[in-house]
Amino acid sequence: MAKKTQWAQVGKHKVELSNLDKTIFPEDHVIKAEVINYYLNIAPTVLNHIKGRALTLIRFPDGIHGESFYQKNKPDWTPDWIEFVSLGKEKKDYIMASEQATLVWLANLASLELHQLHSRKPEFDCPDYMVFDLDPPEGYDFKKVIPIAFALKTDIEAKGYTPFVKTTGGKGLHICVPIEPRWDFHTVFEAAQDIAKPFVDRNADATTLQIKKDARKGRVLIDIFRIRSGQSIVSPYSLRGRIGAPVSMPLTWDELKDVTDPKVFNIHSALEKVLADGDAWEAFSAYAVELHTHRKTITTKAKKLPVNPKHKQPEQLEAYAKKRDFDVTPEPVAQLKETVGNSFVVHRHHASRLHYDLRLEKDGVLKSWAVPKGLPPQPGVKRLAVQTEDHPMQYLTFDGKIPKGQYGAGEMWIYALGKYTITKDKKDGFYFRLSSKEVNGEYRIHKMKDKEWLLERVDQPQIDYLHHNVEPMLAVPAQKPPVGDQYIYEMKWDGIRALIAVEDGQVRIQTRNHIDITAQFPELTNGEQAFRATNGLFDAEIVCLDSDGKPVFKKVINRMSSAGQSNIQKLTKSNPAFCYVFDCLYLDGRNLTNDPLLKRKAFLKDAIKSDTSYRVSETIEDGHLLFEAAREHGLEGIMAKVKDSKYFVGKRSDCWLKVKVRQSSDCVIIGFTEGKGERQRIFGALQIAEYVDGKLVYRGKVGTGFDDATMKEILQAMKAVAVLKKPIVTGNFVDPKITTWIEPTLNVEIAYAKVTPDQMFREPVFVRMRPDL
Repeated sequence: MAKKTQWAQVGKHKVELSNLDKTIFPEDHVIKAEVINYYLNIAPTVLNHIKGRALTLIRFPDGIHGESFYQKNKPDWTPDWIEFVSLGKEKKDYIMASEQATLVWLANLASLELHQLHSRKPEFDCPDYMVFDLDPPEGYDFKKVIPIAFALKTDIEAKGYTPFVKTTGGKGLHICVPIEPRWDFHTVFEAAQDIAKPFVDRNADATTLQIKKDARKGRVLIDIFRIRSGQSIVSPYSLRGRIGAPVSMPLTWDELKDVTDPKVFNIHSALEKVLADGDAWEAFSAYAVELHTHRKTITTKAKKLPVNPKHKQPEQLEAYAKKRDFDVTPEPVAQLKETVGNSFVVHRHHASRLHYDLRLEKDGVLKSWAVPKGLPPQPGVKRLAVQTEDHPMQYLTFDGKIPKGQYGAGEMWIYALGKYTITKDKKDGFYFRLSSKEVNGEYRIHKMKDKEWLLERVDQPQIDYLHHNVEPMLAVPAQKPPVGDQYIYEMKWDGIRALIAVEDGQVRIQTRNHIDITAQFPELTNGEQAFRATNGLFDAEIVCLDSDGKPVFKKVINRMSSAGQSNIQKLTKSNPAFCYVFDCLYLDGRNLTNDPLLKRKAFLKDAIKSDTSYRVSETIEDGHLLFEAAREHGLEGIMAKVKDSKYFVGKRSDCWLKVKVRQSSDCVIIGFTEGKGERQRIFGALQIAEYVDGKLVYRGKVGTGFDDATMKEILQAMKAVAVLKKPIVTGNFVDPKITTWIEPTLNVEIAYAKVTPDQMFREPVFVRMRPDL
């Protein structure tokens, strides 16, 4: 049968695709098009781990039950634009995936499994991690592998390493340990053996180093023999050619504790997890250290600047020293270190004008560039970078305030700190990869003239915080303010929850359900006036205030519902909106969601200018005092937040607690009963339900809390909603025979005394419509 082909544009390349409807995983009804789509969509994350690595492929051209084969040499028909490298005694031409198009091309060949060699360009002879492959026998309970992994983790950490863990997509686990790529494979193997052998000796009843299966006797193999030149392991996020379409899934150690079946990570769930939780291995390379078998106590030689004015200073730091008075500034004294390292730092520098300083270690100093608009967030965005004087190595850890009157006076914060690798040298610049806890990406810097360079990002981040629909973090209700030093407290603003995206001065405002309301609030759209940032994503609450400065929900809802440019402009004067910003997810090329809350708050406070319609939501240490103040002034309530907590995108977490003055919940209307007497032409009561863990739970009916105008408004809204024959939820319904059931699309807030044993609201009272939800 002739193959069916079509061409697809992937990035800069056209890729021929064939037989897209071929079944690859029969039991799971997964066709080739879905395999290609998986690798296309998760490419930014996969490439972060495999770019620059030689790949061995396992191909399944006739599906997982057909013939499969390993392929190391690139096929003869490989397009010219696909990168490869010749390695090994036999000089095999290994494919290297450097862009999305390569992964799509490989997926079209039914290369389900990508297996990576342990070294990375340009250090192909030196692995950049050790791997411990925990390989249990067939039928072994996966839950019994986990405690072995944690025990081995303890031994690895005792040697000064940071171990990372992933499922293999099969029955075992890989523990990978980042190291500096400075030693050959045999030396790295010996270091791994130095850890594994004592561990196995102490745990001989459960583990073994015996490769032969008949010698393992039901024990878990701690396989370190993969650490050889030409050997490989399955790559992070690679599919496996097995029933269930499983994925080799990187996990945090906390996540591993709760895994009972590794097959839950598969072609359907892997990307969703990455988008929700991020890449557990994103900062992998930033934790690279020396082999424990080769560590020495190093005394760094430092050439101190001579005091004698007749003597010249080290030439590289002369310009740096001349601009500073070290009796006044806390900056490090100009010292030249003899190093061969590859450290980098990015500073957020509040000088006369905010800018960022990129500093790369080279020849004992930090080569430095001032980048006015910060790191470029994605490919296609170019930033001016002005080369400045070389700085001393001690600047890697400098974080402080340069006094007024000194060169560069102002706050200087470490924005990112880690290792960098030059991936390609060019005539007028170079490509380099940054690896740190804060920033991970590949960039190109290109000299234009004199000291002016252009900086641009090469790789595509998995999550585009400026353009994707990002889900906000949600809070858990609490009856009273929690007590403890781990919390800070702030007001719960009674308004519209919004995510504010700032991009080169342009502002976009979206509600939590991704409705664009930018046009309704023109007073909030001047990004250059309001923000001390080029790019950012901020979590906030938009409010309208009464004469006493208290938020009035109905006023801000009227603003959100307004239409017509002239009308909206009038409302900015008669009913102005203010935006209280309480968190920052992304700032000038850097994801902040993994930073502790207090650090995010510090960046947030620095990024919001004063005397605008934007205000920082202030925090205090006394939650009880703030709650009593909220109660006294008739405000909605307060928030209690854990100081060192991360921002959980799209998740409800008890790291944020909402403590309301009145107990209430956001519900949906699922129906209404017939009205009697004065309500005969309107409705009697609303049937309501609440979403709990993604499912609707019936909460009863509510018939109080309305005024006439509100009831007419609700009736008008319900007339526009589709009528159902039966309710969308199950339960012991009140008055079902006189109820008209409707689709659950209208949101309301309901106050109540408590939840009864049968899950109903006791003494429910209608509070308000919630069109913002």
